[in-house]
Amino acid sequence: MRKILPFIAAVTFAASALSACTESEKPQSNTNASVSSSTPVTESITTEAADSNNSDTDNISSTSAAETTEATEAKDESSSLSVYFSRVGNTDFDDNVDATSSASLNIVNGELKGNAQLIAEWIAEEADCRTLEIVSSKAYPVDYNETVNIANEEKSSKERPELKDMPDDLSTYNTIWLTFPNWWADLPMPVYSFFDKYDLSGKKIVVFATHEGSGFSDTINRIKELEPDADIVEGLSVRGGSVNDKEQEIRSFVSENK
Repeated sequence: MRKILPFIAAVTFAASALSACTESEKPQSNTNASVSSSTPVTESITTEAADSNNSDTDNISSTSAAETTEATEAKDESSSLSVYFSRVGNTDFDDNVDATSSASLNIVNGELKGNAQLIAEWIAEEADCRTLEIVSSKAYPVDYNETVNIANEEKSSKERPELKDMPDDLSTYNTIWLTFPNWWADLPMPVYSFFDKYDLSGKKIVVFATHEGSGFSDTINRIKELEPDADIVEGLSVRGGSVNDKEQEIRSFVSENK
């Protein structure tokens, strides 16, 4: 009996100790269960970090994100591109070409430029945007009359000249400022190729043309047919020999309509 009593006391002491240990481990056991349930540890840490942020920090983060989004949208809304087709960029003129031989040629700071190019560059300066030249894969003749004849042949055959060095996409631009010479009361055929290449639906297209007496002819309606879902705006038609005299008028128009 004396041997049994110490044994019973030992068992009772062990049971009490085990019970005490179990009670002290319950919070840790519950925490482990929360982490190991289907939620990964990294997500739990992220949630805890987010929960530990005070409301002021949350407000600062939200405001910053909103301001960034608004700034990006504002930049996209103001994005534009000055696109042009010019005889100079599509003709292999000699370095010593006489600019006075044609009303479509100009020497600016020692550089040969076409009328449409000059207008497009003024537009780009006022609209604070880039320029993009429409360039046919085949060059036009240096002789103006030969160019006129080829342009008529291209129109008669409805040719779509292949373009070179053109971007794949223009979707980031909301406004296209388009400048071209009026050839045979129509768009130059490379400009048709430009419209074939790009879908300009939803964009604003502001049209400028150089001419020798025929103004826009029917080019505005033609562009509306090619881009029925774009907003076509009639800009200015400028006589070729008067381009340099119209710089301020062109700049003012762009400034008021950008």
